Amino acid sequence: MTAHITINAMRHVWLAVVFTAVSIPSYSQFLPDLQAKTPEEYDAYLDAIDGPVIEKGAAFERDFPASALRLPVCELMAREWRSRGDAVQAAAAAERGLAIAPDFVPLLVEIADLLANGSGGLERADNAARRALALIETIKAPRRTSIEEWTAAISKLRARAHGALGMVHFKRDDLAGAVREFEAALVDTSVSDPLLHYRLGRLYAVSGRTAEARRELEEAARSDEKTLRERANAALAALPEPH
Repeated sequence: MTAHITINAMRHVWLAVVFTAVSIPSYSQFLPDLQAKTPEEYDAYLDAIDGPVIEKGAAFERDFPASALRLPVCELMAREWRSRGDAVQAAAAAERGLAIAPDFVPLLVEIADLLANGSGGLERADNAARRALALIETIKAPRRTSIEEWTAAISKLRARAHGALGMVHFKRDDLAGAVREFEAALVDTSVSDPLLHYRLGRLYAVSGRTAEARRELEEAARSDEKTLRERANAALAALPEPH
């Protein structure tokens, strides 16, 4: 009962930092080769990605509804809406992109992360994250991308997918499942995501694993993001003193 109450109390704090703490990278190396059908379509596409993407991206989607180039435009729009703190619009843009390319891993991870951190859509988040993780094990690096760049991108996507699954388990009051997924997200030491460390630290604290909680929260407290840093320091201060 205590753990259940604590988890419920943690939810508001976790969601309060999600948009300010998450940085959304670009995954252009995952895009398939896409072609414009006309010079006008290509010029409009270049104009959309040049920005401002919300306004020009919407115009591109309206004027070229059958264009395959809507995929990268939707990815950019999802990132921009999220940076503005609008999860609903971000998720809608991601879903429009996935309607064009259902197995486009960056948007599968994006929709999983958005919905897992939102107020609904947990089943969709769960399925999208698991599909992304399955695809990550099979997709190959394109020739134009170095192994180092590809490995780094794959590691970030894998971590975010596991993080989304962690939030799904957390919201289903599955503490052990949430811990397992956040630990999996941080297995690759090249992934540096203070939000993942913060969330795992909070879960360790709820589980009574104080030493591990302190380690993760200290890592989160090094974040460049002020709100997350303050939350991590407050959580550290609330931990029992080591004996």
